[in-house]
Order: sequence, then structure tokens, then C-alpha cells
Amino acid sequence: MNYSIRAATPSDAQAIAEVARRTWEVTYTQSVVTQNREQFLERAYALQELRETIRQARGWFYVAAYAKTVVGFSLFLRRFDAQGELVRIYIHPEHQRHGIGRAFLSTGLPAMAETGINLCYVSVEVNNTAARAFYERFGFLLSREYGRFFGDQIIRLVEYSAPIASLLGALTLQE
Repeated sequence: MNYSIRAATPSDAQAIAEVARRTWEVTYTQSVVTQNREQFLERAYALQELRETIRQARGWFYVAAYAKTVVGFSLFLRRFDAQGELVRIYIHPEHQRHGIGRAFLSTGLPAMAETGINLCYVSVEVNNTAARAFYERFGFLLSREYGRFFGDQIIRLVEYSAPIASLLGALTLQE
């Protein structure tokens, strides 16, 4: 399949929200109760909030498109400690395992490096084995495990980190 990666625009907000909803339904059904998933999606993917996130200057928001349809998105941010964080990466379940995640890394990591960011963090729900394997394959190393309130439950997360230079090297080696 032929996918393209481009910068997100505010007009992508509805499609991004739909990808988020579908991905969350599939990925977190077993670990996040329905009420908490729905509250999170309504808050984090409210269209006006999402449009503002896309407009913000401290991050890089990308979408993956297939035949002009948004099928995935990623958000890389500059943290307040001047390091980087991959905050969101979601790919519609029907389009996973087609190289979109790698393409997001290949686009976002160099953008961060160009601004002087040299370390990237990412957090993943502890039971999301597919995402954990993805990050580990490219050289992210486990930093810590922690809990966070998510609605009225605590979810367990793992945080990974890696120098951007080593991540870019791993991406190049695996091409």
C-alpha cells in the first residue's frame, strides 16, 4: 500500500479523532474501562482542542494518509526539560503493520534532532505488547514503570527512552 506522511492541519481534526476512537476501542478494551476510555477520548480529541494541539509551536504533528484518507497520526513534542517525547502514535487497526509507525519515526525524530533535541521518551500501557515490541525493535530502552490515574482507575505504564542518534541509526539499519 502506498502511504504518505505529512504535517497535520486543523482540517484533519475530525479524521484524527476517528482514528483515535477506533484504535482505542481495539487496543484498550481489556485494560481501560469503557467510561474512562470515553471520557478521555471526548476530552483529548474534542475537535477544538485537537485543532489547537495541531497549531501549537512546540511540537510536530503528522498524519499518515492512504488515498487521501487519514489512517494514522503521531505527535512529537519538545518537553520542558528540552528533551523530546513521542506523545501519540496511533494507526487505524486495518492499516497497522504496513510501515507507517517506522515512517512516523523516520519523519519525527530528525525534526526533533534538527532543533537540538537529543533524547526521546515514550510511554506505553504496560500490557500493550505490540507497541512495546515496536519501540524496543528500534532501540528504545526501558527507563521505568509507573502508575497514573486514568479517570477512576490506575493504569500501569512503562517509559522508554533513547538517544535520537541511536534511534535514527536503528531505523537506517532496518530499511
